[in-house]
Amino acid sequence: MGIEMKIAGMMRIKNEARWIEKIIGAALKVCDRIYVLDDHSTDATPEICRSFAGVYLFPSEFEGLDESRDKNWLFNQVKRSRSEWCLAIDGDEVIEDPHNELREISQRADEGPECFSLQVLYLWNRVDQVRTDGVYGRFFRPSFFRVRDSQTFPTTASGANFHCGSVPQQLGAAFRCGARLLHFGYMDAADRRRKFEWYNRHDPNNEIEDRYQHMVQGDPEGPHRKAKLLHAGPLRLETIVAPVVNR
Repeated sequence: MGIEMKIAGMMRIKNEARWIEKIIGAALKVCDRIYVLDDHSTDATPEICRSFAGVYLFPSEFEGLDESRDKNWLFNQVKRSRSEWCLAIDGDEVIEDPHNELREISQRADEGPECFSLQVLYLWNRVDQVRTDGVYGRFFRPSFFRVRDSQTFPTTASGANFHCGSVPQQLGAAFRCGARLLHFGYMDAADRRRKFEWYNRHDPNNEIEDRYQHMVQGDPEGPHRKAKLLHAGPLRLETIVAPVVNR
């Protein structure tokens, strides 16, 4: 832990065995080490994580849901590593950074922007297809930031402190960069329905999120694909060059 590093990764995950090997393999091309908090997975996620050198897996000791609590606990592990930068992503997001932009950013002197946003592309129904209407077509999420000891993740007004963000609250404006994240978690209709129901159980009647209707638009029992929702719709899908990782 005394070895100084430039970039640490942090992931808070649960039951991501389908994707986690791809996610970690891609992230290790950017990060020197990755710190993973496993939230009581019941599949092969922990074993896959342990198979990678440079991945530090922490089984969660917490009970109940609290996104802010979990992220602050995990971020403390990153701080102890003496890393200068942190990449915070989910266990179903593959990072693509073909020009090594994040590495270049981490080599800069201790000045300039301290937070960068990555575009998130939501794969939808196929590995070469993304959703592009509404927020899905313009979503950039702060995910890469310079580490400071005073930083913390905020609490929120949502149930279980959902939507507390992927970067600490003390950071200023985020600047866009060329790296992007391919989000696998919404690709299959069955997963979208399961997550829609999960969010509405734990964060019911969230009008700001339009009760998460956008997650299941065009799916059975979801809003019609032509409907105009608060944050998205009508549903629009576009083909992309298939990513280097496969399903």
